[in-house]
Amino acid sequence: MKKLLLALLLASVIIACKPDNPVHVQMQLSNGYWFNGSDFEEKTVWIKDGTLSFNEKTVLSDTIIDLEGKYVIPPFAEAHNHNLESDYELEERINSYLDNGVFYVKHLSSIKKRMDSLIHFYNKPTGIDVSLAHAPLTGTGGHPIALRKRYLEYGYFDGLFNTLEEIETHGYFIIDTEADLESKWQRILSFQPDFIKINLLYSEEFQKRKNDTAYFGKKGLDPKLVPAIVAKAHNSNLRVSAHVATSHDFHVAVSSGVDEIAHLPEIHNGQPIDPKDANLAAKQGTVVVTTASLVTKNKERDNYQALVDNIRSNLETLKQAGVIVAVGSDMYNDNSVEEFQLLHSLEVYSNLELLKMWCENSATTTLPHRKVSFLKDGYEASFLVLDKNPLVNIKDVNQSIVLKVKQGSILN
Repeated sequence: MKKLLLALLLASVIIACKPDNPVHVQMQLSNGYWFNGSDFEEKTVWIKDGTLSFNEKTVLSDTIIDLEGKYVIPPFAEAHNHNLESDYELEERINSYLDNGVFYVKHLSSIKKRMDSLIHFYNKPTGIDVSLAHAPLTGTGGHPIALRKRYLEYGYFDGLFNTLEEIETHGYFIIDTEADLESKWQRILSFQPDFIKINLLYSEEFQKRKNDTAYFGKKGLDPKLVPAIVAKAHNSNLRVSAHVATSHDFHVAVSSGVDEIAHLPEIHNGQPIDPKDANLAAKQGTVVVTTASLVTKNKERDNYQALVDNIRSNLETLKQAGVIVAVGSDMYNDNSVEEFQLLHSLEVYSNLELLKMWCENSATTTLPHRKVSFLKDGYEASFLVLDKNPLVNIKDVNQSIVLKVKQGSILN
């Protein structure tokens, strides 16, 4: 342990010279057990120009670290949140992510005008990396229009927008027809989104809710438009993430070929997922992001335990079908740690499955075009060193981190 601490101290001094653009230090890490996707293997690994190398014996390393039998895993990722669009306590939120080993965050909607002033905090070697959808697609009166209206009334948009009409095409796009999709598509692309988010809510009642103001904010796109939206996005090389509420929304989204389901369906309603839809999701490689801890907002309801049991049952359906599941909370005060703890408590997945969900699946769906989420030759040198084997005891795994490295830079 003394060797490790001394090496970390020396390396930190070197790297601290340029916190935002650190010098790439050539490192050799010996006597560590590295996660290979199914187990841990003892390896000597090198970091060269910010990437991992498993065969660089001739490289002269600036820093040699003896990991002393500790365990190395990929970083964690938060695959669904909205808490990086405000400068309020932003440094604390960023540090909370990094302190818990969460390097990557998928931000499921934002207003680009607000994000532009904050983007310098993200996507750098010593900070968290963020992927952004910006304005989601919805129908007239659909989610998140009511939310944007409430925030406008609270004064959150002072200096940016004065009316709800001004927020449209910044905070959301209303797509009621294919003509709307055609006419607004270039504006959507002008924000340079990393992916497209669509909102489906209670699509089985679309006609009933369509013109009823009582459902303001509690509806979304016409389900008949979703295949055209997905095709349009895919033609622009953009993945599609679908906000869903019900099992029917899940059916529509999967049948339309979306790439990701942003929520486990039926969190608040307690209905089962159709196994046929789960099988189709698995066949297509559709990722389902959990957000299961949203159920805790229903703790005062008489059927709370039934809702939890239904979440467990639906996760079992997804597992049996072989669906790719990623960890995401959609909880403003979470960083995916509490979401992970809830998933662990449900006892649906093994320690290995939970580890892969949080490290591999979550990072891959967040940054699908980056060489992250795996400890492989040529991949980014981003990883966590743990003082215990997570395959034996994964509870509170974030508290066992003794070293964090991101793109070759030591963060500790």
